[in-house]
Amino acid sequence: MIRKHINFLIYIAITICVVLCAGCAEGLFGEDGTQHCTRRIELSGEIDQVAVTRVNDGGFCDGDGMGIYIVDYKAGTPGTLQQSGNRADNVCYTYDEANRKWNSDYDVYWKDFHTHIDVYGYYPYAKPVSIDNYTFNVQRDQSTATADGKMGGYEASDFLWGKLSDVAPTSTALRLLLRHRMSSACVKLLKGEGFTESEWEGMDKTVFATNLARKASINMTDGTVKVAGDVESSATIPSQVNDEWRAIVVPQTVPAGITLFNITIGGAPYKFAKNEAFTYVSGKMMKFNIRVDKAEGNGKYRLTLVSESIAPWENDLQSHDATAMEYVVINSTAGHLKDSIAASHKELTKVKRMKVTGTINAHDFIMMRDSMPKLTALNLKDVRIKVPTSGYINPDWKDDEIPSECFIRKKTLTSIVFPDVLKSIGSNAFAGSGLKGSLNIPEGVVEIGKWAFTNNDFTGILTLPSTLKKIGVSAFSECCFICPLNLPDGIEEIESGCFYNCRYLYGKLILPSHLKKMGSSAFRGCTGFKGDLVIPKSLTVIPFLAFYECGLEGRLQLHDGITAIEKCAFTRNGFIGELELPKSLTILERGNFDGNYFSGSFKIPKGLLSISVSAFAYCAFTGEAEIPEGILSIGEGAFYNSENLQKIILPSSLELIDDQAFGYCKSLRVIESKSTVPPVVNDRAFYGVHLQDLTVIVPKSALNDYKSSNFWSDLLLKTVE
Repeated sequence: MIRKHINFLIYIAITICVVLCAGCAEGLFGEDGTQHCTRRIELSGEIDQVAVTRVNDGGFCDGDGMGIYIVDYKAGTPGTLQQSGNRADNVCYTYDEANRKWNSDYDVYWKDFHTHIDVYGYYPYAKPVSIDNYTFNVQRDQSTATADGKMGGYEASDFLWGKLSDVAPTSTALRLLLRHRMSSACVKLLKGEGFTESEWEGMDKTVFATNLARKASINMTDGTVKVAGDVESSATIPSQVNDEWRAIVVPQTVPAGITLFNITIGGAPYKFAKNEAFTYVSGKMMKFNIRVDKAEGNGKYRLTLVSESIAPWENDLQSHDATAMEYVVINSTAGHLKDSIAASHKELTKVKRMKVTGTINAHDFIMMRDSMPKLTALNLKDVRIKVPTSGYINPDWKDDEIPSECFIRKKTLTSIVFPDVLKSIGSNAFAGSGLKGSLNIPEGVVEIGKWAFTNNDFTGILTLPSTLKKIGVSAFSECCFICPLNLPDGIEEIESGCFYNCRYLYGKLILPSHLKKMGSSAFRGCTGFKGDLVIPKSLTVIPFLAFYECGLEGRLQLHDGITAIEKCAFTRNGFIGELELPKSLTILERGNFDGNYFSGSFKIPKGLLSISVSAFAYCAFTGEAEIPEGILSIGEGAFYNSENLQKIILPSSLELIDDQAFGYCKSLRVIESKSTVPPVVNDRAFYGVHLQDLTVIVPKSALNDYKSSNFWSDLLLKTVE
């Protein structure tokens, strides 16, 4: 009876386990029966734009939804984005602003712990019926406001797209950068001569964008946008804020002489056209500043194009709930910002979010740092920075430069918008401050000073300008950007520790082709990098610890112009394939390739005097390794644990084989020594090698010397003529 009761309990327990296992199995196994990874794919979205109004780290607001497709790699090859059958098919991710996170309609898991993915994202969320021909319409009336949960006409016309390529499984949230794929027409009317302030402000002014097609075809694979319909007879009504009008435009070209804008000033109509064809560029703002003058006597208006530019996209004045967190706007003259704040009836110690226009200088920066304890967001977009003309003047201060130490350790400051006209950022400018989210360095900046942004709380995307030439010592060290690192091709100097321990940067590291100088530890500890590494031909010295522990697991391409590789430059990566050392190499310091997985034959260039400590430890070289003439010594642990090495050829110049130089080279069977004088071998040089299976080939004339020499005398010696 007791046995029956026990058997019954066992039966119940087994049944419960089976049910639980069946429940747990759902989603863990594919249709082919292969087990899936239980780690969710976490995503976060961000808009690639200059934040001039909204003070958040991504540009999105509560309730915004983006569509996501995720495609698995197959045997290391990217998969093809399909309408369905991907790892994720148009999953909606919705932004929860209160918790600063994106929530998916359902959980999406990595296939396993090694399969890479490509991620495709777009905004606003919809239900495309075609991957390569998604039909999208910009709205005719873009002046309508957001209401009852429905997007306003301007925001509904915008289209954002982004892609993350070759992403390895990780528990870190993937930061997807979405870029504007439409174009934006931005017209700003400026008060000219002949108007009083009140007359200008009260005057009726309108701008319409004309002769445009509003239907587009979008390829979701690469984000390209093409016109898919005819030019509309009706004009597009832009969104308006004060005297600025913006319209979303499908990228297209308007022929020469065709009206671009219908402008009405005080009831009088005007047409604006170009004498040459005008192209609306994808992802850019086409900005027109037009001055309106009132003629004396007849009261007629004269419109003059003051400036025209193709500019980076600025976040929009009304979309994405942009007015939710507005700046206090202060117009200032250099050295008088404190007085200007007082004149605006604002209490200096209570201002949190401030936009400054006009001019400021280093003394104003110091005042903001030391006398504004609650300043959290600063917008300097429309400011020019000038060198002070009185008081203390640092000889290093420059016009259009963020001064050194201007916000050092200012923990309250979490957001900064840089001036449109900016050339450089001084040393320690934001070191140890409280900057969060993303960092967008504007076009025109050529130099970022040492320690400029070290030890901030960035968790977003780093955008560097195409104009950048130099990044100073430790400029971004210990920052936690979660994004690929896109280095502009024009950079010539990356100094020591520049990206030290930026461990959340990921993707392929592409060095600028014009890079001439790189400092020690420049990328040390950037463990998220993957793929190949190509050293540009302009760089001839690889400095100390430059790529130490970077996670790179592809092939290393070194050019023949490299003359020196300093200590531990490539240590603890996962490089594979054959290692081809530069022909001009004369200096190869310790630990350079320790902890990689190089395989194939091994060739060392002539010109080296020694093989340094741990230079090739743990590599997987196969076959034979020939040490070239001129090498005097093989350092401690030089080939330690190179398990597949079968034969080594030692030059006649060799004098010393140091401790553990060939330790645990378990496949080593033949040593050929060309030296007539037996090299000195330290006691543990071949520790872990099967010496009883080792054959040593020596010159016939030196056989007796080897037989009477320590270490060599205990081995099987053979001769060659």
